[in-house]
Amino acid sequence: MKILVTAFVPFDGRLENASSLALRGLKGLHPEIRTRILPVDSVIAPARLRQALRLIRPDALIMLGEAAGSKEIRLETTAWNELDFRIADNGGRMPRGKAIIKGAPSQLSSTLPLETFREPLEKNGHPVRFSDDPGRYLCNQVFYTARHDLDANRMTCPAGFIHLPLARDYPTERSVAALDLMVSEMTGRSL
Repeated sequence: MKILVTAFVPFDGRLENASSLALRGLKGLHPEIRTRILPVDSVIAPARLRQALRLIRPDALIMLGEAAGSKEIRLETTAWNELDFRIADNGGRMPRGKAIIKGAPSQLSSTLPLETFREPLEKNGHPVRFSDDPGRYLCNQVFYTARHDLDANRMTCPAGFIHLPLARDYPTERSVAALDLMVSEMTGRSL
């Protein structure tokens, strides 16, 4: 099974991004996964994600981001067709109240087996919750872009977004362990 996992570079003056730290650790446990670290750039990130989808043609797509202020792993259920940045991206852009894809549906749902993920996460002591608000920044943009493009290209590929707490609020090793559970669940590996 080809699993593509994406994460982001640091942004907003931070020196690290919990998603890329966790992805690095996950790759050590699962060298077979395909990975992409995306820029926090509202023009380049969607283009790089689309390119990765075309080149890799994954069987599953797990997108990662970090959620400041969260103490839980958030399994995002819904992507919204809206850009409404509160801070500029790393390219200096700050779109407000714009559609990601004009004329497309207002929302798209995750197709990852989120319910299946929740039980082993909770059983292994990870704080986890479902969320229908991935924000209106890059996380939401790549989530929506991926779901829309997969549907438009008739690619049957479970895809969704997971928000991780900042590394200072939830140790990277714990985030890696949680992601390992999810990847193992997707590949059918027993733990």
